[in-house]
Formats: sequence, C-alpha cells, structure tokens
Amino acid sequence: MLKSLSALPLLLFAGLVSACMSAAPYAPGDMARTPVGITWTYEEGAARLKAYRSGEGPEIVMFASAGREASDFNELAEHLTGAGYSATLFEAPAINGTQASVEAPSLFDLADDAAIYLETRDAPVVVLGHAFGNRLARAVATRHPDQVRGVILLAAGGLNPIEEKANTALMQSFDPRLTPEAHREAVRYGFFADGNDIPDYWLRGWHMETGRLQGAATRSVESSLWWNAGGKPMLVITGLQDKIAPPADTIDLLEAELGDQVTAVRIDGAGHALLPEVPDQLAGAITDWLAGLPE
Repeated sequence: MLKSLSALPLLLFAGLVSACMSAAPYAPGDMARTPVGITWTYEEGAARLKAYRSGEGPEIVMFASAGREASDFNELAEHLTGAGYSATLFEAPAINGTQASVEAPSLFDLADDAAIYLETRDAPVVVLGHAFGNRLARAVATRHPDQVRGVILLAAGGLNPIEEKANTALMQSFDPRLTPEAHREAVRYGFFADGNDIPDYWLRGWHMETGRLQGAATRSVESSLWWNAGGKPMLVITGLQDKIAPPADTIDLLEAELGDQVTAVRIDGAGHALLPEVPDQLAGAITDWLAGLPE
C-alpha cells in the first residue's frame, strides 16, 4: 500500500498536521477504538512499545496498514482466539503513546523493535501484515527468521505506482481539512469495494505522523532485501476490487515469482480494507492455512 504514500512530500504531511480540523463529529486523526487484548509494554531508551495479546495457542502477531491502529485487527483477533490461536496486535509508532527505538527508523529498525516482543515468546510466531504492515511482516521474517514460522500478507503492495485516483483517495484519507462527506468518499473509493459498508472506526484512526514515519522507513530499505520474507511459508490474500494494490500488481507478482512458497487467496467483493469487508472469509482462509502450517 505504501508505495505512493512513501513518496508523499513531507511538507504535505506538515501542512495537514497544522490544518484546521473539520467540524465533523470525528476527525481522521482521532483514535478509532480500543484494541482487544491485554496490554504488553516495553520502555527502554527511546523505545515505547505496545502490543495487545489475547487467547491461547499458536501465536499470530499483526501489523496494521499505514497510519492505522492495531485495533483494525479486533474482529480478526476474536475469530482467531475462538479457533484456538492467540493473537497479538502490535501498535505502530506515534499511536497510543508509542515511539520507535530510534528517531528516524528504517524498515529494519521497525522490524527489530517488533522482535523485542518476539524475543519474549516461547516459540516462533506467525507474522501478519495488512498493506504497509505486509512490508514490516516480511522485514521481521527476514531479520529474525528463528522467531518466525510463517507470514500472512493482506493487500500486499506491489512494485508498481498506485493509479492516480486511488492514490489521491489514499492521501485524502489522512486529510483533516475535508468535509465529512468528502472524507468518507475518499475512504470509500480507496479502501472499500462498491456496496460495502464503511464502519465508523474506519473514518477515524488515520495518523499522519505514523504514516510519514512509515513512508520514510519504507524508502530507507531496498525492497529486494525483504521481499521474499526469508523464504518463510507465505499466505497472500487480496481483494479482487483492491484499487490501491490491485491483484495484477500484487498477488499475481508474488505467486509468479515465489512459486510454492506462496498460497494465494483472491476474494471477490473486497477492496484494500479487507478486514472490515469480508471478516468471515478472511478468517476462514487464515485458519485453513494455519491448520496446515508445520509447527
């Protein structure tokens, strides 16, 4: 997802931060909702890390889309814990009081921060990333292969530029200057397939500082260094109506390039958001794949 967001001039983000807020009953940068799970915290040096853990069983650690909150995974976490897994939602920097261990982290710095949590676990985990988070999940698997046994990618960004209208919608999703109607339309076009409902928490939780930091982190590391996730087994799930990361630029490329490493799942009626659009199909595809993953 972050291919074009990572190239957004930093001055635009600075301008948006200082803009007057809309008179709407919400603003894009407002907190979306409370994450499910028991809070894990870590503070040492500059690092202020948080994650939210629930359930018992084999663990899946999740990284959210660019500028989005860990709570985007609430419903998926509940599905997984109900199926006998544990779910950990890892919060991105500059959300809920979190902070990276270095001031201007690279993608690998963010992966190393996530590995601080993984080092507390008794067994290797599955890492799951949505949109930008798919890059971080692959970076974690590349940097810390002994702590990862599999990788799940949702709406995994490809190598090609985002189509212009979809890219504009992505940028506008963070913009507090838009009217509520214009902001809703931007989120709808960029992230949701036609006819799908937009939950209210997807009209909040757009954190510009986090998106800026993640964009810079993405630019800092060549994609070839993390692309194949250290050769770990990979489940890739894509919505067929994804405008930001369309199948031809994402799942098709990964399936063709990585062959048997990839299990590819294409879901009709879903866009880039995926999680709130097709929660049952998403959870079913993930649990089916996890059931066949070697311990």
